Amino acid sequence: MPRHPAEENRIAEDRSVRGLDAYFLAFKSRAREHHCLGYGTSTIDAEAIRALRRRYSRAINPITYSPIFVKALALTMARNREANAILFRKPLGYRIVRFERIDVNIPITRRLGKETVTFIGAIRDAHRKSLAEIQEEIGAYREGPPEESFAIRRMRQFAKLPLWLARLIHRRMVWDPRFYVDNVGTCGVSFVQSSAFDHFYPIAPTSVALGVGPIRREPVVEGDRIAARVRVKCTLMFDNYVVSGPLAIRLAEDFEQILSTASLLEPDERDRMNSCWKPPGPPE
Repeated sequence: MPRHPAEENRIAEDRSVRGLDAYFLAFKSRAREHHCLGYGTSTIDAEAIRALRRRYSRAINPITYSPIFVKALALTMARNREANAILFRKPLGYRIVRFERIDVNIPITRRLGKETVTFIGAIRDAHRKSLAEIQEEIGAYREGPPEESFAIRRMRQFAKLPLWLARLIHRRMVWDPRFYVDNVGTCGVSFVQSSAFDHFYPIAPTSVALGVGPIRREPVVEGDRIAARVRVKCTLMFDNYVVSGPLAIRLAEDFEQILSTASLLEPDERDRMNSCWKPPGPPE
């Protein structure tokens, strides 16, 4: 049956997948082809990290919530070292390679010239760094000179490559653990800044990734009453080839314990916080 010309939908754009599209397609393709993904969701009390962020920002250095979640994931991985591993190919099968250092991937979105781009930055040895150090690195990714950022230089190099070459480079990451860890981290965390989603399900080329939803007040049943408390919804992604069910449960439990108790400070940070803290005076 002939259609009226006004009903035809015309092609607005037809472009090859290359550059930044190829950069992310190759990452996600690795996750799809070489991982058996499982997910678990949780809602965690965030009152303690809310108070910590306020005190830390006054006593040491202004911080956002981002370094808190990066450090919490890194400490969780430090407690469960067997999860800091990734599946790689070998000529006759597969191998699981565990890494000593805990490097946390974070997606960064920023303006570069006239473009808004997203790329992957890595916080190296994150479990040994202070919240202020992690905040400084995130700030450098978001606002620092592009020419000084390895992640941005790598992203710009990929932007010049056709899809086949980008995929060839990422294929090497499937075989070569050293090449892989030199370019990206061993686990990852993604943030949703909007309240449009309750839970965010990440997909990543690592064996463990965390999706963090919005932090907001919610009604909570406490005994016989209902109270408003600050809570955050989190989603743990894990590769079931590397992370077993019991290990995934331990990861979730440790992450919740670290976050709900705000057990995130290095000894010198704790000393500086305590030296600046003053107990509230009597009411006037």
